[in-house]
Amino acid sequence: MRRSIFRMAILALTTAALLAGCSGKTSSGANNATQDQPQETVVTLWGASDFLKGPKSPGQQMIAEFNETNKGKIKVEARYMPWAEYNTAIQAAATSNSLPDIFQTPQNTDIRTLVANGWAGPFDGLVSEAWKKQFTAGAFVEGVNVIEGKTYSWPLTGPQLGSILYYNKDVLKNAGLDPESPPKTWDELRTMAKTVTASGKGDVFGIVFGGGETGAASGAAKIVDALAAGISPQAVGGFNYSTGKYDYESKATIDSFNFLNGLKTDGSILPSSYTMKATEASALFGEGKAAFLIDGRARMWIVKRDTPKANFGLAQVPTPSGQKPVYYYVAADPSGFMISAKSQHAKEAGEFIEKAFAAPLFYEKYLKSGVALSPIASINNNQSLYPYPEFNTFIQLHKDLLKLRPDYAIRNPQTAKVIVELGSLQQPKVKPGYSDILQSVLTGAEKDLQPLLKDYDEKLNKGLDDAVDKVKASGVQVSREDFSFPNWQPDQDYTPDDYQQLKK
Repeated sequence: MRRSIFRMAILALTTAALLAGCSGKTSSGANNATQDQPQETVVTLWGASDFLKGPKSPGQQMIAEFNETNKGKIKVEARYMPWAEYNTAIQAAATSNSLPDIFQTPQNTDIRTLVANGWAGPFDGLVSEAWKKQFTAGAFVEGVNVIEGKTYSWPLTGPQLGSILYYNKDVLKNAGLDPESPPKTWDELRTMAKTVTASGKGDVFGIVFGGGETGAASGAAKIVDALAAGISPQAVGGFNYSTGKYDYESKATIDSFNFLNGLKTDGSILPSSYTMKATEASALFGEGKAAFLIDGRARMWIVKRDTPKANFGLAQVPTPSGQKPVYYYVAADPSGFMISAKSQHAKEAGEFIEKAFAAPLFYEKYLKSGVALSPIASINNNQSLYPYPEFNTFIQLHKDLLKLRPDYAIRNPQTAKVIVELGSLQQPKVKPGYSDILQSVLTGAEKDLQPLLKDYDEKLNKGLDDAVDKVKASGVQVSREDFSFPNWQPDQDYTPDDYQQLKK
């Protein structure tokens, strides 16, 4: 009897096991497939860079290829947002401890601040040393994207030219001007803008810009800084690295703003420029509603993307006498994409970054799209990757106009702690900001620019003084002198030898 009961129990257990196998469930309710095959890991990515916008963008193409290659193992889900939306979303995600696995530095902050706030985790152990060595010299710098010996990001692009004159050849031709001879001086630009506006009869204007943007993206700020580089390049961007002081009140800035205001007085600015976004401005330029657009390197491919039939050229931004302007860059960028410190999938995120997101294959797509130069020199020099004829001019302008500027983080990595106190060197907490001030005077809400900029400089210089003093009081070896480079020659690259001279 006992043997019969025992056999019946064994039979019941066997039947239950078979039934569980058929239903795909174990006795504990887990899926048998997860025991036989690893479950697909989903890596989330948020960003505001246009190379992630749309399925045909180089970023989304690269993600699709990576997902196909790693099907069943890793799947990357990317979310693109315009900057204004992104800045709000990423702050909310950080507050609720729900940051995506990979995220981009929001505007008006930088890597040093995010690391100090506990948002970002290091790449060390997640990517190889060979991956880091593919980038151009100076791509990783202690106090910029390397904090206390640990790496937190990579240079997203190569050198970026933030100021280019885009000119619509068809508009110039229709106004009776030579479409192959863009203006070289301020006087030529103003005269040609007047001619186009008169010929356009209220439909076509001399110049357009995205004045509805805020912060550093403001169209007015971009134009003023672009023009100022032809007068006093070391003062462009408000912080003078020669003196180590904020100098928004510089003569170069005032004169450049007055020139822009003169274009407004002439009626040469497309009226809606003061409120429209940059993408709207570039679309109108591409559609032939304006002859000139002054903007950064990204505007070229955006015009190509949004108005593919646009017939336009690129040139250096005009200067008072036609001389060559000078713009600056640093090899290590304090902004970019980072891995969340609380990511549950940091290993997979690192694999995606090394094999796809920051791999040569991606940067080949990146260069082919015309977005910007890559941070890998061999790719930039491969002319077979250049997407269209205008790209040759684009490359040449970068070579002719960009110089390496000094970097306080290279001189003293401890300055990173000062930047954390400020939020960024631009001190975003100080309001109204530079672009807000320019916009208020340009639109007539304020009358006199100079005292507004003087007051702004005083607040910023005091802010930097206070931040340095606070960090010094905590025992850190740092000073205001770390931010000044009196041996800087603005028309030359700032070299390692120049840093050494300061130590003597």
